[in-house]
This record gives sequence, C-alpha cells and structure tokens, in this order.
Amino acid sequence: MKKDKALLAALSHDLFLVDDGRLSSYGGSQNMYKTHRERSNGCGIAGAADIILYLEAVKNGDFTVSKDRFLELSSILKKKYMPIIPGRGVNAFILAIGLNRYFRKNGLTYRSRWKWTRYKKWETVEKMLKDDIPVILAIGNNFPIVWGKKELNLYEIDEKAPEAVDGEKVYKRSFGVYGHFVVITAIEGNVLTVSSWGRKYYINTEEYDRYTRKYSIHLYCNILSIKKK
Repeated sequence: MKKDKALLAALSHDLFLVDDGRLSSYGGSQNMYKTHRERSNGCGIAGAADIILYLEAVKNGDFTVSKDRFLELSSILKKKYMPIIPGRGVNAFILAIGLNRYFRKNGLTYRSRWKWTRYKKWETVEKMLKDDIPVILAIGNNFPIVWGKKELNLYEIDEKAPEAVDGEKVYKRSFGVYGHFVVITAIEGNVLTVSSWGRKYYINTEEYDRYTRKYSIHLYCNILSIKKK
C-alpha cells in the first residue's frame, strides 16, 4: 500500500491485551462471546467495550485486561445500553447514544456522536488518536443493493516479502469484510491500524473511500466521534 505521510497519529499506548490465560488478544474479540448471535453480531459491543477499557487502562496504567472483565463489561453494555438487533447487530446511532449514557452514568467526561458526513473523517480520526481516544470505524453494508456482498480488504504485514528485509512494511490481503465495526488505533498517511476479532489488521483509506462511494453510503461507512468535555 502506498502511504501519504500527511496524517500521522497513534494511541499513546498500543491497545490493551485481553488475557484469557492461554493467549493474548489485541483488544476484545467478539469470538469470546458465548452465543452464536453475539459472535455473529457483537462487533459493535466489542468496539464499545474496547473504548471504555482503553480509557480505563490509560487512567490506571494497566494495559492487560482479563477475559472475564471484557465479558462482564460487554454483557452490561448489551443488556443496559446498546441491545443487539437479531441479524443486524448494533445500530451506529444506538452505539453513540448507548456510550453517552454509559459515560454519564459512570462519571466519564466524554461525548460521542455518529459522524456521517463525508468531510474531514480522517482528520477527525487523527485528532481523536492524538487525544488518546480509540476510534470505532464502520465498514457499512452494501447500498442500494442491500443484498450485495462487495467487501473491503483487511491487510496484514507480510514479513516474508523481500522488501521487508530492508525494514519496509509490506502488506498482504488477509480477507474482506462488510457490515462490520473495527477499532482504529493508529493512522499513518492512508494506512489505518485496526483491531478486529482480537487481531491487528490494516485498512487503506483510499480503498475505504472508494468502497463507500461505489458500494455503500456515508451514513453506513463512518466513524464514532468522541470528544472530551
């Protein structure tokens, strides 16, 4: 992926690790949930839990989170603040409203809103990361062909590529997604570092913008903007 160096920001600490006693996950993973419905439609809940747990980690200085704590918080969010809609997951607006209610109830001085304009999306991401706030990004469903299955690429670093020997990052496609939330932890030019299913992946913002224009809409493909009050 070609990089534009204009945008550059990252969280002050790499995303917390969720420790289940056997291996560590890069942020929370919906695959840890008990039911098939939660595993299939719980990416929004996992993303919201990631934000809260990261803000807690920054405050207390402990960037290792137990699996039990991740599951406990996810359960609270699902039951009290942002219910999962069967077959649909969590609506982006409900995600913003639910987080605001959680912030108020727990004395957290933040305010969230769903940003669905096409303008300054990546600049907002850069600012949030500089303010040490993770960013939920939606990779929306196809529209107007709602039954469509066009996907956005998620990449991993190819450490075996010849160019990687010289220290240059080389990316290889891992798989494609749509109708999914991920958590942004860094932006470098047009490359996003994201957490999804407890693993680190990369997204090309130019590909994301093209996907939004051709296969979806800005209402579905955008970010959760969070500011400190």
